[in-house]
Amino acid sequence: MTGVDSKDQGAAPERIAALLADTANGLETGAAPVDAVVRAGRRHRARRRTATAVAAVVLAGTTGTLALTNLPGGNDRSAPAKPAPADERRVFLPQISTVAHGMTGDARWAVTVQVWSAPRDKAEAVEQTEAMADWGLTPATSGSPSDLVGRTSYFVIRAYGPQNATNDELTTRLVDSGSTSRLPWPKGTEVEALPQPLTGKDGPNRLVVGTVPTTAKQVACHWKDGSTTLADRAPDNAPLRPTKAVIRSVRDFPTANWFVCTSPGAAAYESAEVTE
Repeated sequence: MTGVDSKDQGAAPERIAALLADTANGLETGAAPVDAVVRAGRRHRARRRTATAVAAVVLAGTTGTLALTNLPGGNDRSAPAKPAPADERRVFLPQISTVAHGMTGDARWAVTVQVWSAPRDKAEAVEQTEAMADWGLTPATSGSPSDLVGRTSYFVIRAYGPQNATNDELTTRLVDSGSTSRLPWPKGTEVEALPQPLTGKDGPNRLVVGTVPTTAKQVACHWKDGSTTLADRAPDNAPLRPTKAVIRSVRDFPTANWFVCTSPGAAAYESAEVTE
């Protein structure tokens, strides 16, 4: 599913737009309303209402705040993340973090990461698979829900649209996904970069999304015209403002931080390195 555009295909783009907007605006969905919506089969209508109300938050450049404190796991490799208490586990609802958003020309863009908790048994795995499908997502497994048991899933999504885009004009594209029992854990100065077009399906890779160690304070993104963009580590709970480059924590992804860089011009991506 990596690299699939989605626009006006069912309600999936609207649901992803709702996730993007909820995160950028610092909204938290309450437990009881979510349970009622999902279990009563009214998620479709609820997400449409949410999308209509707040989908423009990211694309409009509204400042929000990310609640990223108390990430489990820290930097201690011997101390795995503690599972959420039973009454807080909702494998059918992901944690969503907006890494960055901004504007290029007359287009808006955003990059988010969704993290889905590892199901403990087949029943939870089936529930999660159905929930992912409802958002238009497919986990990176062989296709059997049982494959998700004990595995955390994540999806990296970019969204883009005109400056004054309505929800129907928002396009989302999957950058990367994974389902794993051990999340990527870069060491030292390791960088994993995923170059992408900044907007549209094709064109020069003017956007790069990737992971770095949680100790990294700065990433230098080099472009083919010889220019360099510096992405600095944003403090947890720092306001989410339009940017060209940044490193951020992602909720429920304690083993690495994510960075985003955009080209200052038309030049394509060449390389990235941890400089601090």
